[in-house]
Amino acid sequence: MIELMVVIAIISLMMVMAASVLRDPGKGRSMDSAVDMIESLVREARATAQGNDTYTRIIIADDEKTATERDSRHLRFMTVQMFKKSDAKGAGSDGTDVVHKGKWVSTSAGVMLPSGVYFSPHYSRPVEWMDGEDGLGQDSARLSNKGSTKVYYIEFDEKGRFAAPGASPSNPTRAQRMVFIYGHPGSGRTAKNGIIPASTDNMKRPAGAKGIVVWPNGNTTRLRTIDQAIQQ
Repeated sequence: MIELMVVIAIISLMMVMAASVLRDPGKGRSMDSAVDMIESLVREARATAQGNDTYTRIIIADDEKTATERDSRHLRFMTVQMFKKSDAKGAGSDGTDVVHKGKWVSTSAGVMLPSGVYFSPHYSRPVEWMDGEDGLGQDSARLSNKGSTKVYYIEFDEKGRFAAPGASPSNPTRAQRMVFIYGHPGSGRTAKNGIIPASTDNMKRPAGAKGIVVWPNGNTTRLRTIDQAIQQ
């Protein structure tokens, strides 16, 4: 009887371990897909900026009021927009100087992050981050016929270089993290930007967080570990 109980316990432990192994690769693929998406959007934004001599943005929907809806785009929808300058007659022109009149227009249908994966404005900080800083831009953008939506964004100039909001000769652009986490909509002490991390490690950081760094020249580097992605 004791031997039978030991065998049953071992089998149960092996089943739990197998379930964990089978579950984690799926999550890993979702996170890797999210990183692939943002890298693809960076390439699209830089090519559009250089090809049209204009500024471009990668925008992420910030629609927290719809976060609990099944098809919510909150921190899951990303797309590229281009600044389209208006000429003297009000017609559109692709050349731009951002101080001139014009409007931001989407250049593609955009993408949705895999289910359970969210962009994290809270952890998407400059690499050389100081407490209280926010390296992301915030604005409103027209993403559909339903009106404007609040968005986070990063911007590229006409040379395809990353241009941080408020950058100037005295405040140059610094490398910027773009971080994704697993989570679900919610509120409370652990929620950030309307999203509760699905799980945390022993240092109370979102487990599985990954992303990229966007460098001032526009190039990117992948963040492959939690330590690289999260700066408390």
